[in-house]
Amino acid sequence: MNPWFHHPVTTEPALASRQADTGTDPFTESQRAGLAAAIALAQADAAAALEPAKPKLLWHTRQPVTDTGLETSPAAPARLADTDDRPGSVILTDISVTASADGTKVPRSRYQARLSLLLSCLQPLLLFAILTVQAVLSLRLVWSNTAFLDEATYLAAGHAEIAHWLHGTPVPAYPTFFSGAPVIYPPIAALAAGVGGLAAARLLSLAFMLGATILLWKTAAKLFGRSAAVCAAAAFAVLGPTVRLGAFATFDAMALFLLSASACCVVCARHRDDSALLLVAGTALLALANATKYATLIFDPSIIAIAGLAAARNGGIKAAVARSGYTAAGTVGLLGGLLALGGAPYSGGLLFTTLARAQGNNRPLTVVDDAWRWVGLVCVVAVAGLILCVIRRDGRMQLMLLTVLATSGLLAPANQARIHSTISLSKHVDFGAWFAAVAAGYALSRLAMLARRRSLMLAAAGVAAVGIAVPGAMVGRGQAWQMFHNWPNSAGLMADMQALTAQYRGHYLVEDYDVLTYYLEDSTSWQQWSGTWYFRYTPPGGARPVMDLAAYRAAISRHFFSLIVLDFEATPQTDRAITADIRASGNYRVVGVIPSSVGQYTIWAYTGQQLSGSQHDDH
Repeated sequence: MNPWFHHPVTTEPALASRQADTGTDPFTESQRAGLAAAIALAQADAAAALEPAKPKLLWHTRQPVTDTGLETSPAAPARLADTDDRPGSVILTDISVTASADGTKVPRSRYQARLSLLLSCLQPLLLFAILTVQAVLSLRLVWSNTAFLDEATYLAAGHAEIAHWLHGTPVPAYPTFFSGAPVIYPPIAALAAGVGGLAAARLLSLAFMLGATILLWKTAAKLFGRSAAVCAAAAFAVLGPTVRLGAFATFDAMALFLLSASACCVVCARHRDDSALLLVAGTALLALANATKYATLIFDPSIIAIAGLAAARNGGIKAAVARSGYTAAGTVGLLGGLLALGGAPYSGGLLFTTLARAQGNNRPLTVVDDAWRWVGLVCVVAVAGLILCVIRRDGRMQLMLLTVLATSGLLAPANQARIHSTISLSKHVDFGAWFAAVAAGYALSRLAMLARRRSLMLAAAGVAAVGIAVPGAMVGRGQAWQMFHNWPNSAGLMADMQALTAQYRGHYLVEDYDVLTYYLEDSTSWQQWSGTWYFRYTPPGGARPVMDLAAYRAAISRHFFSLIVLDFEATPQTDRAITADIRASGNYRVVGVIPSSVGQYTIWAYTGQQLSGSQHDDH
């Protein structure tokens, strides 16, 4: 063992004596001088330890993100802040003692640590409370109505695709008229429905929507702090479209989840030196969201801009341009590859359903009015965030980022006002509301900063979130219920058609037949069903097929359909023409009139014998 470790402090005389005893001088002149200096410093520290402790002021470098936004000056030392919006800014931290709850003196650093721990514990509780409210509001819808046309269509398509993969059975040309790739969401939803029916498929959508809220929380926290995350998640979770999509078995919930995950990845990438994996993940998720639902393409510029602006806050303009360029190029490349793989049917479906969608007959003001009722409050608060950013002078990049987020909330209404259509508007506006909620969270969190004590700021943010969430939940609950009961309950029709299809074998003409195709898939096949939106028929011995009204007339005159079901709601003009053809045929009779929430279903059956006119329905 080295004998020097037994002497805490060794003076110069002692050192000289030790050298004299050994008769050697192991140290050079410079080594002895360095050792003497170290001994002098140690003696000074020992003397300083005996003096009374004095309050100190330490300089503390702020981290990139804050939920407090406290400003300080040397004249008025600030409380310790974890983070701040402006990277590299410096605050003066007072670590003098402060009074704890029991009146004893606790060093300020320990007090701040306890407070930070308390706030960290509250965050998951607040998020859990928000998710619980969202889940309860959506769950009350899951079992409240039978399948909507779109739900039945996607679930039936999923079963058909799975059967095609496993057994090679033919499938309809879904890619030509689906507004999303039929090989992504429909099979996943069909697997869920195979386990627990329609309710299980709807619960899958609820899981996706809860995931989107969690990702919204994460994104807002990374950009603007924890208080903004509380407010943003609360504002989004109770919107009527959000509640409705949480109980709706369509690809919208999955697409929104993927879009949210993409945004979260590109935002989180700014905090890491090695962000390549996060950027690749964000780009891949964005392309997958586009493939799941083509309408998400309108939000690609928002994700690309967010990727750049988030990087600019730490790395400057050069990093921003690089991030945006990588994300854009990767997304375009992936989508191009997917379209090349899918071929002409997918390209045609993309043009028909999204890029070159037919004009509707709704006035633009009608579109704006509907969007305002559903997500107007969140968009207004998001715009208020822009104003607060200008007043607070939070920086040009911050303002540009908030502008992108707030503007994204207006993209879906603006696009549908352009094509004069309200079809699917109640679903599309929720995608923009996700982005606008981030900016709204920023605005509400900055208002919460009116509370001067940091310990009250998260509480103030919670109060602000409750102030938005409670009335929003009441409004959203009613809106979601109304959206979810906008289509007729088909339970009575299902019961009658189950028996009639067993009695009358053959082909069936049904307005919005996809619902019956889904519910009766165990006893019928999709080839037996035809609808009133489009029909093509080749008469026996005919050289070419006929289409639409001429096709219905030719098929009915030749008794092609065993059953015909109309409700005069979705295609009333076509229904009246079909009714006239039934009357002219004279071989069909009414076998059932079933009331629904919006009218009634009339069912005709082919009898194989001529009937008198009095036995026909007069619509």
